[in-house]
Amino acid sequence: MAHTAIPNPKTALRRSARQVWDRFGWPLSREITLLIIGLFAYRAVRLLVKDEIDQAFVNTQRVVDWERALGIFNEVELQASILTNDAIVWGLNRYYFLAHFLGTTIWVCWMFIRYPEHYGRIRRVLLGTTFGALVIHIVFPLAPPRWFPDMGFVDTLQTYGPKIYDSETIANTANQIAAMPSLHVGWALIGAWGLIKAGTSLWRWIAALHPTVMTAAVVLTGNHWWLDVFGALALVALVIAIDAPIQQRLERRHHREAGDDRGDGDNATDDETVLVG
Repeated sequence: MAHTAIPNPKTALRRSARQVWDRFGWPLSREITLLIIGLFAYRAVRLLVKDEIDQAFVNTQRVVDWERALGIFNEVELQASILTNDAIVWGLNRYYFLAHFLGTTIWVCWMFIRYPEHYGRIRRVLLGTTFGALVIHIVFPLAPPRWFPDMGFVDTLQTYGPKIYDSETIANTANQIAAMPSLHVGWALIGAWGLIKAGTSLWRWIAALHPTVMTAAVVLTGNHWWLDVFGALALVALVIAIDAPIQQRLERRHHREAGDDRGDGDNATDDETVLVG
């Protein structure tokens, strides 16, 4: 007579707990640690450059001269074209503020949960871009256009709200002479790139709207110059290129380890999810 093996509930529970920990325990703890390190680094950079206002103004004149030479110094005219439409200004102001931190948090969490096999590379590119930008913020402090009403710029956040820089928390945290490159645009580019790369549905291409709208938001609200946008694009592209061989090496190692696991017979699992990177 054949005997049917009865699963041990305790063994199944321990296996489930281990799978949950492997998927969300250490990886999530690691991400929180990296976030804390990033916040401390941002704070340190702000303290390093907080007295570099004069240099930021000098660099601003350089950027204006470069843009004039390139024929792209048109931010004032573009901003003036939307100031008569309160609805557009209202929307761009809030997109600038909310879509940066809240939007980034949402797409990072979505990538971590939904596309763990892609998340490792997205995180490396995000961190590499951010720390690269922080270095540039130190060596090239740059004031935003909204600081120059004499050129015709309007600080739409202060004029129309929300007055985010009146908040003591933001005022003490934000580095306002860190215009080059624009991390608003950089993070938006990485989010769109990651979602399009990881997804399979045609709907994923909607993500391309995010950096497009963010670019409009940062320029038309007087928070960034065109060269800040181009700088963000160049930095993200550079970090992706630098990361490419790292990703290839990690993928080869993962495939090699997966082949070894299949050779172990019963110890292999077909549905194992690995956070590459």
